[in-house]
Amino acid sequence: MQELDSLEIDALKEIGSTGMGNATTALSKLVGRPVRLNLSDARMFSLQSIAASIPDTITMTGVMVNTGGKLKGAAVLLFEFANSVLLSDLMLDSNEITGDPSMNESALCELGNVFTGSYFSALSSFLDLGIYQDPPVITIGPAQEIFENAFSRMGVKPTGILTIETMFMVHNAGDGTGLNTIYGDMFLLLEPSSTQGLRASIQKLLA
Repeated sequence: MQELDSLEIDALKEIGSTGMGNATTALSKLVGRPVRLNLSDARMFSLQSIAASIPDTITMTGVMVNTGGKLKGAAVLLFEFANSVLLSDLMLDSNEITGDPSMNESALCELGNVFTGSYFSALSSFLDLGIYQDPPVITIGPAQEIFENAFSRMGVKPTGILTIETMFMVHNAGDGTGLNTIYGDMFLLLEPSSTQGLRASIQKLLA
């Protein structure tokens, strides 16, 4: 697994910040209150290091979106289960919250479409990459199980995982007041050829 250099990281963060900016307005409408997004880091990880940082005892929710075109692989949004429930409840009107898990999953799929769609649109625009995405799929369980499921759907196991660390700040989330922080991470699981193509496109942009 080849690490990203500082210029590549800065480029991905700049592109990601543009995508997050585009997503902020749409997500604010979805949850019915102001939302701020902050992309704080972009790094390459191995599955082992990610799994080691999130114990199997913690139940996570993964929103997976398969990608095609110039970037073949998948994007996975990962939240602690309680945070995913909070986000999906915010997206549902009070009279829609009936305890039906399928409604929460549908809301999270919509969030996944907006979030990944905004990021891929920015990547496509900045790097001139044709990217398309499939409808989101929800997986609940330990982080390693979520990633293994993503690899199974991809049909290939990447050598490295690009992590886009994102912080959600939602006004008056839950029972609190003011800004309440919900942490989430987006992982890009790319086939080796797509990882090489992404880096080549970044180098071309920086030239």
